Amino acid sequence: MPRGNNISRVLMVAVVACCCAWSAASAQVAPDRPLHLARVAGYVVDTKGKPVVHVEVTLLKDDAVAYKTTTDDSGAFQFDHVVGDFWFRVARTENAPAVREIHVGDLIESYLERKKLYVIVGPGACADACSSIFTSKREFDKAIKNKNRH
Repeated sequence: MPRGNNISRVLMVAVVACCCAWSAASAQVAPDRPLHLARVAGYVVDTKGKPVVHVEVTLLKDDAVAYKTTTDDSGAFQFDHVVGDFWFRVARTENAPAVREIHVGDLIESYLERKKLYVIVGPGACADACSSIFTSKREFDKAIKNKNRH
């Protein structure tokens, strides 16, 4: 009888391990949902919170540049009269690029919230995963603060 209990325990541990592994793997593969915006405007900064100036910011549609602008001296950018689904991209400079899927359009929540994009670009040696894009100023400020703790 004790031998049967050991087999049951081994099987239970194996099942739990498989479920945990599957859950972790699916959490890693799940893509971010598109950000919903009424208009495309915001700021690009580095991990220290300093503006990234004169960097190219594009909106891609069907793998082609649909709109293009550059950040100003305060790291700000803006696109006017844009509607549709795009890939928002901040180009690679000495910093890492930033990419995020966005939907610009007619959702009432988008108009009410008037979200801006707050972009933190990571170090240049990193891939896209080093950069972060927020629509919450509070979360953006918190991320900058966390990145600069010593």
